[in-house]
Amino acid sequence: MDKTKNNLQTSSSSILTNKFFFLLLVFSFAVKSYLFRDDIYTLDLNAWHTHQLTMDYSYGFIRRGLLGSFASLIKQCFNIEYPTALKTVQIIGVLLFSISILLFFSVLLKNENEKAFRFIALLYIALDHAGFELTLFGLLDTYIMAITLLMVYLIIKDKALFLIPFFAGVCVLIHEAYPMMFFAVIVSLLIYRFCYAEDKRSKIKYASVFAVTGLIVSVLFVYFYFIHPRIDNPDIEAILASSRERMGGDHEFSNLRMLWLDSTLIPNTIQADGQMWIGGHPTAAFFKLMKTVIANLLVCIPMIIMLARYWIRVIKSETKSYRKFLLAISSISVLMIIPLIIYQNDEGRWFYDIVFFEIVLLGSMFLLNFNNERKHLTELTKITAWKGLLLICYLIIYFQIGIGLNDISLVLKKILFYLGIISW
Repeated sequence: MDKTKNNLQTSSSSILTNKFFFLLLVFSFAVKSYLFRDDIYTLDLNAWHTHQLTMDYSYGFIRRGLLGSFASLIKQCFNIEYPTALKTVQIIGVLLFSISILLFFSVLLKNENEKAFRFIALLYIALDHAGFELTLFGLLDTYIMAITLLMVYLIIKDKALFLIPFFAGVCVLIHEAYPMMFFAVIVSLLIYRFCYAEDKRSKIKYASVFAVTGLIVSVLFVYFYFIHPRIDNPDIEAILASSRERMGGDHEFSNLRMLWLDSTLIPNTIQADGQMWIGGHPTAAFFKLMKTVIANLLVCIPMIIMLARYWIRVIKSETKSYRKFLLAISSISVLMIIPLIIYQNDEGRWFYDIVFFEIVLLGSMFLLNFNNERKHLTELTKITAWKGLLLICYLIIYFQIGIGLNDISLVLKKILFYLGIISW
């Protein structure tokens, strides 16, 4: 009996290998792709991300104009209709995001057969949906996530680092808030590389890449946010008419009116007025923002505790003071996203970005393992695989019901629709 029991335990353990968890990740991508296929393969003319893609550099050097210029280039090169070009850009974004994530985890999971790596994969499956929920989050995040992972790969492999300033600049051209979204991942990894560089020449290399990249990102950020936040052309209606003509219809591009031309038109149901934070009167938007923040913080508590313990271990185990200081900066670099959380209630989007941020940073540090980071996390994630799966299922359900999203989760609603239980 004991022998049979041991054989079953061995068999069960062998199933829960890193290959199993990678296949689980692929399966989750396939399910999401199916559930969100309408959002991925069709063009919603009223969607936020569709409106964003209609603006390009023919209107001047404007923020978020890069992808629109790319769509215009596709239209000209292949002589296709403009909406088809926009749809192509949308599909490319999702594909780049999916491929980059899967490649990152394939590298991560084939390195060592440790539960720490599988734990990261489970966290991602449970908490990050931004690449698929296009109707909620738009397309731009998918591109900058994919490009960020490309830069992370270059840093891990220590190859072609001269490309990093260019790629970081491209990310700011796609979304001007990139410095507050994912740029700190690149900053932290360059700092990490600098801390453990074996010679002075290598330290100079990482410091130089850090300085040049930081300069390019900062200049573009200041330009788009403060020097040239809107288009020069004052004729708003003419610009919107041009977008309507491109799309071949009489659509009202109210999103463009708000985003590029007159940010004061953003409704107070979306934007949290800064005066609320300094003694003003709270509005419905403020309370909605608080609900989103508190709910996301609650669901992220296990992850926050784990990350705090992990960084404390990493910093404590370091003997050199300058390394302790730089690693401490890296540990709090994710807080760069706080201005976005304070400024606008965006349905929990920034918390999804935080999860992506931390998973990519931790995974990269485990692969490099300069200061026994792998050991530290393994000791902090002593949980059986099946308990982990149950925890992930709980997080998925908890995250999807009423946390800054609709009263009924979009995912659950689509599942019920495709099962024929409800009508859309």
